[in-house]
Amino acid sequence: MLSKKRMFISGIVIFIMLFAILDYTSPTSEEMEQWMVDENDIVCTEVKYCTKNNQAVWGRSGHFRNVGFFSSYERTYEYDTGEQLTFRTFGFLGRIIPMDDGRVWEIVN
Repeated sequence: MLSKKRMFISGIVIFIMLFAILDYTSPTSEEMEQWMVDENDIVCTEVKYCTKNNQAVWGRSGHFRNVGFFSSYERTYEYDTGEQLTFRTFGFLGRIIPMDDGRVWEIVN
C-alpha cells in the first residue's frame, strides 16, 4: 500500500507532466497566423503586404493569448474600402479550431 506522502508526490509529478505536455502542444502565434492566412485564402508577401480576393488588405490588428494549456488568436483585416474581416481561432493539443464571436469566445478570452 502506498503512503499518503508518496501518493501526493506522485499526483504532483503527474500534474506537472500533464501541464508540460499541454503547454508544449499549444500552438504558437506564428502557427495560428499561418493557419488563419491559409484557411481564409489571404496571400501575404515577405513585407507583409496582404491581399484577399485580389483586394489589398491595408490594416491588420489582433491579439494572441497563450495561457499554457491552450491559446486563442484573433485577427482583424481591413480593406481600403473600410470593410473589416475578423477571424478567431482556439488552439488546444496542437489543433486549431475556428470560432465565432459569442459566449464561448468571451469565456476563452
